[in-house]
Amino acid sequence: MITAAILGAAEPGNSDLYYQSILGGMNKYAAAYGINTKLRVAHFLAQIAHESGLKTVEESGNYSTERMHQIFGCKGGSKNYDAGHDDCKLGRLREKLWTEQARCARNSKNLLGYVYANRLGNGDEVSGDGFRYRGRGMIQLTGKTNYKGFTNSHNARNPDDPRDFVERPELLIDIIDYGVESAFYFWDSRPLNAAADADDVVEVTRLINGGDIGLPDRKARLARIKAAM
Repeated sequence: MITAAILGAAEPGNSDLYYQSILGGMNKYAAAYGINTKLRVAHFLAQIAHESGLKTVEESGNYSTERMHQIFGCKGGSKNYDAGHDDCKLGRLREKLWTEQARCARNSKNLLGYVYANRLGNGDEVSGDGFRYRGRGMIQLTGKTNYKGFTNSHNARNPDDPRDFVERPELLIDIIDYGVESAFYFWDSRPLNAAADADDVVEVTRLINGGDIGLPDRKARLARIKAAM
């Protein structure tokens, strides 16, 4: 169901040679994870293309002081960041990003170790889990709980290729097939097929990022994919 032309409609910035290299995995996991109708495929590709350009990527965490304050520092999210005062309109969520900003700015290990500590199944800041289980793959799988879930899902669907992504999270970057599959797992772990079946791009977007960030671009990609189909 997924062709290089459809992938190119979702993200024109990649080469046909690259798309040929991931087509097998795309179609294999679309079938395995039940993304098996035109609407489901279209919505899946539109969202993944917006998030990563259909590339397997790794969260860098290499942020300037102001940027880390904006992304991670404020109650209610980045929309409540006041750039003029480098502070938060509704109060700070993570005070250490100001009191220890020299330690966290431009230091992904310290920053991600702090902001993802005691969340998403990660241990405390000292454990280093926040950095170890940083976002990876085509849609930034993040947190130890998600890496565990992906391990279980992959092994159930691929008994001839057992893997432990908790022990080896870097596999999502080192082997492109796993980075591709992780996006399908992310989709399957949320009620996204139901929203796609209803052709509701607003709801799909909300389920992915909690709001409507990037909605115009997601809509444009969806329209291009539908036309290509």
